[in-house]
Amino acid sequence: MAPHRHTWVRAAVAALALLVVVGCGSPNDQEQAQERERAEQLVDATRQAGVAPRLTVDVAASLYGSEAPTVCRAFEASTTPAELVLRGNLAQGRRKVITADAVTYARLVVQTYCPDELPAFEAEVAELAPVDGDG
Repeated sequence: MAPHRHTWVRAAVAALALLVVVGCGSPNDQEQAQERERAEQLVDATRQAGVAPRLTVDVAASLYGSEAPTVCRAFEASTTPAELVLRGNLAQGRRKVITADAVTYARLVVQTYCPDELPAFEAEVAELAPVDGDG
């Protein structure tokens, strides 16, 4: 399996763990309601799955907004390896450890914010060998 094949998955997982989105201006009321609704869905899902125990609705809303563009754009064919490297700070020749909890969390974000991309996510993740959280 080519190391670059799962670059977008690694970038998405890294982006999920490290992403800080700075908003430009204040969103309208409808957008704020949608951000909060999706954030609540994500927080509920992570609690049920037993991952991201410290995630709050406010944090999820600030990280992902109403669309999680950084995560969902990782699935676009136009995303270049350079963009993925910048987003995920992936170093050439350095293996990244991906935990099962990180994959579960990433799956929940994709399910919540870009469910149409879930089959592509699952196909790529199926070939990964995530480690247990304590391993």
